[in-house]
Amino acid sequence: MTLSPITQAIATASHDLAAALQTGQSVPCLSLRRAARLPLLTALHDQLRRPVLFITGRADQALLLADELGTWAPGIPRLLFPEPNRLFYENAPWGLTTRRDRLVVLNTLASYHIPGAEPLLFPPIIIAPARALMTRTLPRRDFLKALRTLKPGQIIQPDELVRSWVTLGYEPVSTVVAPGQFARRGGILDIWNSADAQPVRLEFFGDEIDTLRRFDPATQRTIQPLQRLPVTPAREYLVPPGEENLSEFYLPQLHPNAGSLLDYLPRQTLVATDDLQGARDTVLEVEEQAVGLRKDYIEDGELPADFPVPYLTWSELEDALATQQVLDLGRRFDEELNETPSESCLAACFDPLPRFAGRLKPLMEHIAGAVERGEPVYVISRQNTRLQELWAEHMPEGATPTPVMFIDGSLAEGFTFTPPGGTTLHLLTDSEIFGWRRPELRQRPRQVAEAPEAAYADLEPGDWVVHVDHGIGRFIGLVDRSVEGLQREYLCLEYAEGDQLFV
Repeated sequence: MTLSPITQAIATASHDLAAALQTGQSVPCLSLRRAARLPLLTALHDQLRRPVLFITGRADQALLLADELGTWAPGIPRLLFPEPNRLFYENAPWGLTTRRDRLVVLNTLASYHIPGAEPLLFPPIIIAPARALMTRTLPRRDFLKALRTLKPGQIIQPDELVRSWVTLGYEPVSTVVAPGQFARRGGILDIWNSADAQPVRLEFFGDEIDTLRRFDPATQRTIQPLQRLPVTPAREYLVPPGEENLSEFYLPQLHPNAGSLLDYLPRQTLVATDDLQGARDTVLEVEEQAVGLRKDYIEDGELPADFPVPYLTWSELEDALATQQVLDLGRRFDEELNETPSESCLAACFDPLPRFAGRLKPLMEHIAGAVERGEPVYVISRQNTRLQELWAEHMPEGATPTPVMFIDGSLAEGFTFTPPGGTTLHLLTDSEIFGWRRPELRQRPRQVAEAPEAAYADLEPGDWVVHVDHGIGRFIGLVDRSVEGLQREYLCLEYAEGDQLFV
C-alpha cells in the first residue's frame, strides 16, 4: 500500500502549475507547509517527466528528505548529492561514501550530455544541501572528455587502458571489492566503475577486448554480458602522472576553472528549493567560516596565499541559478517589507491536523468523523498494526474500512488536503497521533561543554565506542581542529567506509 492516491490528488490540483512550468513560465514562491513540499514535488515530477534538483539548507535536512522521498515516490530514482565531510581548506580526503554518492549523481547527469547514451527510464530527483552545491567539482567538459566507452572487439593495449584508469582516479588492487578499484591478472582486467552496482570483467585476446561481463564480486560469477562499458572518472579531479596520492583538497589547483553540480544539469531540469532563504543563510554562514579558516591556515603557513577558492560564493550561486528554472516551495521572507509573503492558492489547500498527543479515543473519533463524511484517511505510523486494531474496534457499525488506509512507515508531519471542488483527504503521522518527532538520520553538530579529560582518559586508539546518535565506531584518537577561528581538541571516531565523526 502506498501514498500514490494522495500524490494523484495533488497532481490534479497542481495541473495549472505543471503546465506553467512546462512552458518555462516563472512561478512565484509557493509558501507551502513543509509537510506538503515532497508530495507536491513528487506530483510535479510525475507530470513533467524531467530531472529535478531539490536544494535544501542543511545536510541533516537533505538526509531526512531523501529518506522520506522513498515513501512518497518508491519507484523514482532518488539520489543524494552529499556535502564533503571535510571543511573547506582542510587538507584531507573525502569519505568513500561521500565520494561515491557524489559521483553517482555526476555520472547520472553526464549521461544526458553524451550523444548516443541510453536514455534513463525515469528521470531522477536529486537532493543536495547548500554546501554540496557550493563545492567545486571536475568541470563537466573535462568529465565528458575523460569518459571512455569500451566494447567487445575493440583494439586497445591493456597497459594503455590501465594507465588511463589511474589518471581517472581508479585504485590498483589485487581483487576489486569496492567502486573505484581495478585489478589485473594476465589477460583479464576487472574494474568497478564508480557509479555502478557491480564490477565488470574484461577478457582480452591479445590487444582485442574479447568479452565484457558484469560479475558478482563475492562469488565471481557472471551476472550478464555487456556490449558497451562507459568508464567514468573515479574522483572529482583527474590525477596527474606520479601524483596518485593527492586528495580532493587539490581540486581547485588541478582544475582552475572547476565547475559545480549546476553545470551538469541538463537543460530541462527543474530546480526546486525547500527554503531558498534558508539555503542562502547556510551558504553565507559557510562562506564566513571558510574565510576565517583560510586566514588562519595562511597565517600558520599551511595554505599558500594564492590558493584558489574551492567553493562558489552566494553571489556566484545566484548567477548560476538565474539561468535555471527555479521553483521555491518554502516560505520566503521579504526583508524589505519585514514580512512573509502570502501563501499561494495551492498552499491554501493544505491545513494542519489536530494534535492528539497519544489520546487515542479522540483520534478514533476524528477518523470516524472523516469516514462519515466520505473523506479518505491515510495513517502512516510505526505503530500501524496496533492502530489498525483499535480502529477495527472503534469502527462505527455498518461502516466500511475502505476510506481508512494504514501504512507502516514514518513521515515528519501530516496534513489535511482540500483541493478546489474536490474531496478532503487526511494524512495522519506519529507526529499528530503521539507527538513523536520522526527519528533523525543524523543530527546537526551542537556545541557542548568540554568534559574533563578523565571522561576519555581510558580510551586507546582502536577501541570500540558507542556514540549516542551515531552508534558503534572505532576511536582513532584526539585531533586539533580549527572551527570558526577557535582551536579545539576533538575525539575522532571512524565508521564504516572511512567516514569520520569529530566530537
